[in-house]
Amino acid sequence: MDYMDDTMIGDPVDQSSYWEMQTEPDNCAVAAELSIMRQFDVDLTQDQANYISAENGWYHPGGGTSPDDIGNMMDLYNIPNHTCVEASVADLASELQQGHGVIVGVNSGDLWDQGPLENLSNFLRDELGIAPANHAVVVTGIDTSDPLNPMVILNDSGVENGAGAKYPLDQFLDAWENSDCYYTATDAPMPRNNMEDIGDIDFSKWIGAGAGIGAGIGTLLSTNDISTAFNAGMVTAQAVGETAEAIGEAVGAAANFLEGYFSDPNNIALI
Repeated sequence: MDYMDDTMIGDPVDQSSYWEMQTEPDNCAVAAELSIMRQFDVDLTQDQANYISAENGWYHPGGGTSPDDIGNMMDLYNIPNHTCVEASVADLASELQQGHGVIVGVNSGDLWDQGPLENLSNFLRDELGIAPANHAVVVTGIDTSDPLNPMVILNDSGVENGAGAKYPLDQFLDAWENSDCYYTATDAPMPRNNMEDIGDIDFSKWIGAGAGIGAGIGTLLSTNDISTAFNAGMVTAQAVGETAEAIGEAVGAAANFLEGYFSDPNNIALI
């Protein structure tokens, strides 16, 4: 496996072969964990993994898996792992470049195109702060071939053709933020990797386009810290987000009006 080239961090092509559609509506975390375990030569079917996780109280049929329990099944099979919250895209890039398997929590409504009405509902839920993470996916790569539009590549067990699904970075961030930017990653690289030093990555091709490139490069030169440079470069992307927030204020009055409406579960069910 080659976890870094001029435009790609991670190895989404190889990892896509480990993708499998989830067998239950709420076992996404089990499916995500299993897809990584298989890369460490753990031979289980998804049904067997569901059973093991349920028997140990990690997967609750009808209720899913708590983020606190993601990684427990890997522990059972001696695959060390760690969990982070309030992480950054730079953290994900570092994990991927090291060849680690990475699971993140997202809000599926922010990822999936579910039609105009459901998309509007998801937007309003986000605005009202009632859109928690409800899905787990595996991050397999970050495609930087278009520096103006970086793409995050996922193995998403919740959708057909979810192997190597690509999402714009800002859309991924919107979905990921609903889990407080949580992830669980393996401590060791997946077998048969061919890693290169993360310092060799040309972040100038995709660190927050435009002015962000200069900010990222300047920070890198002054600190020699990749993560700090990456986050500095994201200022431009954050500025775009602030612009979107300003636009959102234009519908703030409507959102406030609807807050009482959407606080009624019966009304939410109608959406």
